[in-house]
Amino acid sequence: MRFALFGSMFPDRSARAEEQIGGVCLSIIRCGGELFLLERFFYTLPGHLQYRIGPFCELVETLPPVDMVVSVGGDGTFLRTAATVGDTGIPVLGINTGRLGFLAAINYADVDETLQEVMRNDYKVEERSLLKLTTDETFPSEDFNAHALNEVAILKQDTASMLSIHAYINNDYLTSYQADGLVVATPSGSTAYSLSIGGSILSPTTPSIILSAIAPHNLTSRSLVVEDSTIISLKVESRNHMFLVSVDGQSRVLDETVSIQVRKADYTLRVVKRFGHTFYETLRDKLMWGADVRKQH
Repeated sequence: MRFALFGSMFPDRSARAEEQIGGVCLSIIRCGGELFLLERFFYTLPGHLQYRIGPFCELVETLPPVDMVVSVGGDGTFLRTAATVGDTGIPVLGINTGRLGFLAAINYADVDETLQEVMRNDYKVEERSLLKLTTDETFPSEDFNAHALNEVAILKQDTASMLSIHAYINNDYLTSYQADGLVVATPSGSTAYSLSIGGSILSPTTPSIILSAIAPHNLTSRSLVVEDSTIISLKVESRNHMFLVSVDGQSRVLDETVSIQVRKADYTLRVVKRFGHTFYETLRDKLMWGADVRKQH
């Protein structure tokens, strides 16, 4: 079985995280898998890891045709992995070495057992929907990924004043948000930025899109869930005539004359899940869902 492995390339990566990356690589090799690493990632690893892993992996410039992609890190690493995988249809396995880990849901302690299950073809695949951002001008540019696994966010370009965001659902006027911004999230993204601003939590395969205002000036503004066949059109007004659009954390500054459309992408991301491990278990473990905190005192 052929695996490509992705990990964090941030310079402040901890020694523990680097050792865990090396541990996953060696686990793949021990299980009899063929391992591929992007050159630009491999050369960010410390010399002793390159020495240990190098003889057993193949270095490549771009993602090769593999059976599975393994993301080692937190949810941010998983998002960058998903952007690289794109519409190839290659399933992604997320190994969590970060903090919370909703997307990268496999604990590092379970790596060997999980990889053995994968080699036996003893796993399931969930189809996760993405959002696609389009505009009424020649944007996004070629170096900007217009597809979001978590969310598309409209944000203030500075800290001065709120935005007016005029929202339309399938060309029908919805409302004008007076707020610091607006998050349009997938079900996968319902436990990310959207959750932090009061958005609903959705099961990852629910066919829906969530709209949640950031610090709305109107107290009656509430999170809204719509069908994932919906086309969401947004027109922004700003005092400085500029605003930010963020796609899974990748941002660009736009002029307020630019109109935005957000819709479901025409492909999905295939996420590898272990049998017996569910989203609801993750809610209980990661968010202490239903826990009685009074018992801790």
